[in-house]
Amino acid sequence: MIFRELADKLRDFNDKLTNGEYIAQIIIDNEPYIVDMNAEVQLYEQGENALGMSIADYQPYRPLTIKIKEEKGQPTNRVTLRDEGEFESSFFIEVGNESFTIKASDFKTEELVKKYGEIMGLNAEHRAELIWEYIYPEIMKKLKDKLAK
Repeated sequence: MIFRELADKLRDFNDKLTNGEYIAQIIIDNEPYIVDMNAEVQLYEQGENALGMSIADYQPYRPLTIKIKEEKGQPTNRVTLRDEGEFESSFFIEVGNESFTIKASDFKTEELVKKYGEIMGLNAEHRAELIWEYIYPEIMKKLKDKLAK
């Protein structure tokens, strides 16, 4: 009887893990952190796209833009894609069964993607951080909770 209950719990856990239910919920629960990793850390602080490449490699700032950014006290040594903040504040996540996508609803999104490439999405470093600091611990917690019931 106890082995059957344990097997049923493990089967239920495995089903929810393999069908993406658990991971999708973890992504949804951590959307603010994931968006922040993309918009604040990658784009603003590091000036990198989802491929880990400097955005300035695609299109560096023009001299007038550099002057405006200097007046605002913003970095000029890298492309940050931040002027007023509307673009990055429009970031959101669409979650599917097997993946998620970071998108933006700002009217400039299409133009910025065309100009700078794959700017929305996590680079390898941040994907690893998401897995090991957010997904893995939460999956282990869910397994422990499932088995404790």
